[in-house]
Amino acid sequence: MSIDNRLSRRGAVGLLTGAAASAGFVAAPAAGARTAAAGGSARPAPSDLRFEITHRFRPVHLIPPRLVAYDTASAGGRAALARVNTGAAVRTDEGPVAPWASVVLDVRELAARGSVTAGLAAADGDGVRARYDAAGVVSVELVRSGAVRTVTSAEVRLAAPFRFAFVVTANAVGVFSEGGGHHTGTAFPWQPLLTDQGKLADLQDLHRPARLNRLRYAFGADGARLARAQAGPFGQLGLRDVSLVRNADGTPYVREGLLHFTATSSGVGYAHQAHTGVWRLDPEHPERMEQVGSHFFSYENLLVGNHGGQLVRDADRDRFIALACGGNLPTPGVTVRHGTGGDELLHGVRLIKARRLELPFANAAWDPALRLIDGRWHYAYANVTDFQPSLRFRPVLAAAAAGGDYDERIKVLRRDTSWPNNHEGCRLQRFGDRWYLLTSDAESRQYLVHDMAMRPRRPLDAPYPLGTPFPEVFPLAGPGGTEKWLMVTSDERGYEEASSHPLLGYGVHGDVIVMRAV
Repeated sequence: MSIDNRLSRRGAVGLLTGAAASAGFVAAPAAGARTAAAGGSARPAPSDLRFEITHRFRPVHLIPPRLVAYDTASAGGRAALARVNTGAAVRTDEGPVAPWASVVLDVRELAARGSVTAGLAAADGDGVRARYDAAGVVSVELVRSGAVRTVTSAEVRLAAPFRFAFVVTANAVGVFSEGGGHHTGTAFPWQPLLTDQGKLADLQDLHRPARLNRLRYAFGADGARLARAQAGPFGQLGLRDVSLVRNADGTPYVREGLLHFTATSSGVGYAHQAHTGVWRLDPEHPERMEQVGSHFFSYENLLVGNHGGQLVRDADRDRFIALACGGNLPTPGVTVRHGTGGDELLHGVRLIKARRLELPFANAAWDPALRLIDGRWHYAYANVTDFQPSLRFRPVLAAAAAGGDYDERIKVLRRDTSWPNNHEGCRLQRFGDRWYLLTSDAESRQYLVHDMAMRPRRPLDAPYPLGTPFPEVFPLAGPGGTEKWLMVTSDERGYEEASSHPLLGYGVHGDVIVMRAV
C-alpha cells in the first residue's frame, strides 16, 4: 500500500461532491400509535427522540497524560536532565511502536547562542529532530550517517521560559511551542511553529519497521537549562469519528460504570496523520473524558495509525474485534482492516496485527459498523461507487455467512438507492426490538434513518454541527427500567480556526459534542 498525502477522503469529498436533489422519507407513526411490544411497553423509534447539546469540549494533548513513556521527573530521569543541562544529548531506552510520537521540553533558560533539540534517534546518531536556535530559527532536521540536513526552517522568536515540542504523525513532522511569546491566534496553548509539509516522506519512510524500530526518544541542549523532558505517543489536536465500544449485540460496553470509545485522533495534517485513540467517559461527567489507550496497526510490513473504525466486545469468544480504515483516495483506495485482542485493547499503547476485511465494495469502503443480529454478524459501511466526475458513496448493509465468524464470506444484503446525497458515518442501532441504520448527510445537514430494508424513515431530531458529525446514538439504563438516550459526536472545527498564520491544513479537527434526548 502506498502512502499518498496529497488527498484525504474528507478533502476529496469537499472537492468532488456535486449538488444533489432532496428526497422524501417514510414518516414513522406517532409515539402514541406505536405497536406495543411484549409485556405491554411501547416500542421506541428514532423519531421519538429530540436531542439537545449538553457539552462541548476538545481534548488536546501532544502526549496523553496516562500514556507518557519517558519522564525526567520519574526515577532515574534526574541524571539524564543533568547531562543535558551540561550540553550533552540523551537517547532514551524508550521508543514509539508506530510513527506517532512526541518529545516535549520545558525550557527554563536559553543563552543568546543556545539551542535545544527534540526528536527520535538511532544508536548511530541517525534520526529526525526539531531544533530551536536562540538566534530565532526553528527547523526540522534529518540526521543520516553523521550529516545533518535541514528539511525546512522558519524564523520564530521565543523567550524563555517556554515549552518546545517535536511531533511526528505518520511521515509528517510538526514543531510546537507553549509560552515564549509566540502566538498566532490559535485558541489552544500549543502554537504550531513549523511543519515539514510531508517532505520527510520523500527522505525517510517511518512506516517501515526496520527504520522505526531503530529509533528512540531523544533530546539535547546547548547553552540551555531544561526543567523537564517528557516523551511518548502522540495524542491529538482534536477528535472525530467518535465510536462507542459496544457488546456484540450493540449494547454499550460498560466497565466500572464507565463507557469506552474509540475516536480518530487528528495529527498535524490530512487523514494519514490521524490514528485511533481509546477513551473512557463517565456519562454523568462527559467533560472529564480521558484517553486511556492508542491503537496502531501492523500489516503489509507497515506500521500505521488507521482510524474511523470501532471496537466490539464478543463475549462468546472472549475477545475484542478492532476495525479501522486505512488507505487513500483515489489510489490505492480506502479499505477496512481488522484484528482481535483481549482486554488490553482498552488501555495502553497497542500494536494490532491486522489484515484486510473482505467487504464487497466498488472502489473503497469506510465507516464500518458491526453488530451480531439474530445470531449473524451484520455490517453497515459506506461504499464508494465513483471517483469521477464526482465522488459518490452510499451505505450498504451486508452480513457474514450464517453461523460463521464476523469475517467469513461477507455478502451485500441491501444498498441505499433512494437518498440522492452522499452519506456516511454508518451506525446500526436498535430501538426497542427493531434495528435501524443511521448515517450523516453533510449536504442536507441531517442524520438520516433507514430501516433494515433500507427504506428511509424520519431523520433524527438533533442539532447538526459543522462538518459531518456521526450519529453515535445509544441508550443507557435509568431508574425504574427507564432509558436515557445520548449522542456523542464531533464537529469539524479546525485547530487553527482563528489563527492568523495557519500551518496545519485540513484534517486537524474537531470538538467532541455530547447530546441528550429530551
